[in-house]
Parts: sequence; structure tokens; C-alpha cells
Amino acid sequence: MSLQPAFEQGFEVTRVTVTITRGNFIDSLNLNISGHTATGTFYDLAAGTYDIIVEVYDNETLIATGSGSGVVVVGETTTVNITLEFIGQTGNLEIVVDWGDQFPSTPERILFIGNSITYWNGGVGFHLQDFVQSADSTTAIECEQITSGGFSLQNHYQESTIEQIEQGDWDFVVLQERTSWPVDETESFILYATLFDSVITAAGAQTVFFFSWPYEDEFDTMIEDQAAAFNYISALLDAQVVPVARAWQLARQQDPDLVLFNTDGNHPSEYGTYLAICTFYAYFWNLSPEGIEYVNDQIITPEERDFLQAIAWQTYNTY
Repeated sequence: MSLQPAFEQGFEVTRVTVTITRGNFIDSLNLNISGHTATGTFYDLAAGTYDIIVEVYDNETLIATGSGSGVVVVGETTTVNITLEFIGQTGNLEIVVDWGDQFPSTPERILFIGNSITYWNGGVGFHLQDFVQSADSTTAIECEQITSGGFSLQNHYQESTIEQIEQGDWDFVVLQERTSWPVDETESFILYATLFDSVITAAGAQTVFFFSWPYEDEFDTMIEDQAAAFNYISALLDAQVVPVARAWQLARQQDPDLVLFNTDGNHPSEYGTYLAICTFYAYFWNLSPEGIEYVNDQIITPEERDFLQAIAWQTYNTY
């Protein structure tokens, strides 16, 4: 892959990520960059047709994307050429820096669809509404939740959730999949994410994906596979992602003693829920949550509150 067009535009290409999917299979590879060329090979793939997403970065800035497909034949190496397009507009070349830049600044109605990850500790959506009004009591905001324990997007799609999307006049509809399904049930995740997105956009709302945290005992091994799945669905549907899992990752790195998980190693503690609330606030309003006094539980001290707010804002500015 020639990187010459990017260099001619004044970019420094630091990373080229390729994600491939086929059924439940998903894998990602960072290409080797040498001069103005990027190359790489996926080895030992099963025969068949794979969907391909390519993302080109200048440091943390996504500058170009491309998509296509390739057929793997037994005993052969297939070369695939993907046409890339710069992200931006003619004139000023407005670059998409991260997922958060795509959100309007004044959402008024947000619907969360998910399971106990969303509703635990009183519910991310309900606390987000209180958080926003604590920041500015004049802000018009209403958050609702459609949640059921253990539900996947497939379960929700087969229930009455569709009708509530169509009739709700929502600005955002947040989709939260079961923790491991973007990785272990990729075909179902992509199918029902796509079906939901069609309903959501037809209703005049924007699709948002809740990138929730991995299981505690698989955190470091699962999170990059999750990220690859969410990057893929974001590019496929031109939908937005709120990477709460990345906020958790930063918090765990900076304060390993902070308990983000419930004792079951899956659901959030009060701290974990609060970090999710702060992260959604940063991405939806493009504002720092720092300095807002609201907490979802009095167990959270002012120092812990300030730390979690800072982590959410750091996540917004990093991803």
C-alpha cells in the first residue's frame, strides 16, 4: 500500500490498521511501515471471503479509511488492493479526530438499550441525566433505558424495542451488547447492530455504541479484540462509539487499587458506573466533566470523583 498521497497532503502516517471479519471471526493487524509503503499478511486463514476495513492514522488522528473484501484460497496467498479516501471536506479539510467530534453539542433525548451492564447501580442513563442537570440546571435532557438482564441486541430486536425507537423522537440511541458478543458472537453483533442502525437512522436519531469493559479476569486479553469489533462496526455503519472500556483501562493503569468491578468480575462497582457516566458526558456534550459535584453514590470521595472525571476527559482527548 503506497502512503505517498498522505505524505503529499502533509500527514505523517504512524499506523495503518487492517481489520478482517468473516462470520464470527475477527482479526486486526498493524501493517509494517517502511518509507512510503505499508505491508502486512494475515497467516493461516480459513478459506472463504473476508470483509476488510483499513484505517490510516497520523498519531491518534484517523486521516483515511477504506473497505473491501478478499477471497482466501487454500494453498495460495491473495493480494488485496483497497482504495483509501481521506476523511474530511474540500476547503478546510475538516479531519475526524475521534469518535467524540461527531456528536451534536446539545442532545435532549437519549435512549439506552442494553442489559444489566447499563442498569446496574441505578442505571448509567438515569444518572447521566442527573449529572447533566447538576452541571447546568437549565439544560433540557431526558434519558430513558430499555434494559433486561442478560439481553443481547438480538433479544432486544425480537422484543418491542423497535416500536419505542420509532416513536421516541430520540437524538441518540445507545446500543450496549453483551460483554463478549462483539468478540465471541461477532456475526450476531454485526447483524443486529446493522438492523438496529437502520431503524434508528430511519427514526431520525443517531446510533451510538456503548463500548463496555471486558470481564475482570480477561481484561487485558479481551479489550483489543473488543476494540477491533467496535472499530469495524463504527466504520461499517458510520456510527459513533463511546469507549468506556478505554476509560476503565486508563483508570486501572493510573490507580490499580481503585475497584471498578463488582465482586462478580463483570458488573460495575459504584466507581465503575460513575466513570461510565463521566465518559458519556464528555463524548455527548464535548465538555470536560471536571468540576461537576454530582456523584451516583456517596461512597465516592471528592478525590475519587475528581480522579474519575479527569480519566473520562483524558479518554475523550485520547480516543
